Amino acid sequence: MFRIFLGVVSLSLLLMPGCGGGDQPQTDETAGDASEEVAGEASDETAAEEVVEEAPLYTEGKLDPETVTPDVAVDARALNEAYFAWMGKEVTVVAYPYIWYGEDVVVEDELRLVDDPESTDELAAATFDEPLNRTVMRGEIIAVRGIVEEGWTGPELTGAVFVDAPDAFVRVETSPWVYDGEPIPVDQFNEMFNVWMGKEVTVQGHYHSSTTSTTDYGTTIRIDLTHPEDTYTKYVACEMLEPLSAVSDSLIVADRAGVQIRGTIGDAFFDQVGLEGCTLLNR
Repeated sequence: MFRIFLGVVSLSLLLMPGCGGGDQPQTDETAGDASEEVAGEASDETAAEEVVEEAPLYTEGKLDPETVTPDVAVDARALNEAYFAWMGKEVTVVAYPYIWYGEDVVVEDELRLVDDPESTDELAAATFDEPLNRTVMRGEIIAVRGIVEEGWTGPELTGAVFVDAPDAFVRVETSPWVYDGEPIPVDQFNEMFNVWMGKEVTVQGHYHSSTTSTTDYGTTIRIDLTHPEDTYTKYVACEMLEPLSAVSDSLIVADRAGVQIRGTIGDAFFDQVGLEGCTLLNR
């Protein structure tokens, strides 16, 4: 009888939870939380890897026309570089062909470009190395690629070729420093090409020389500025409002470094930025 009782007790112990071979699987809540945490971290890392930082449109040392004001002097060489930044670059422009009369025109070695089929405001031109004998229609969106030069009425794409045109004009976020070939609407390109025209700036440079010329229209005094690391290359030509005083003239020659002149940017003077209506600030 005692043996039977022991057998019953032993069987009961085996059937109790957590005892002997009857243990049941336990849920480890801490381990589950840790797994979710690791998965979350991996997801965050993947998301971080997918975020691509855009390169700035204007890197260090390159002038952004949107931030330049006459209150802060800009370097003469940097201004020259910015003013001529698009020159010599290969650019693709999207436009409508300028058609003065009729609904089409046969393109020979030149085509003028507009931003509206009915516009007469020529915003750029494309010149081709040889006659194309290609017909383009009024209202047809076209795209041409060429090397930028200064034309008679604005930017000109030389050595131009026709390329596949997009379905619409789409403005792009770019600058001459980061441009990578994407098609630019002709009105936007004309705007960027001429962005410095008419802008009032204060330029700082190394005094090179002064020139006085007299014509039927009056006397013009021009001061040319260079860079301290390259005192032979003229970067900015400043047409003065009035002759320098004897004191200023003496000081500018005696201390050529860091000369500051304020004026309004106009047409280029050969390879120099042309400033008009200029005044000497610190001599």
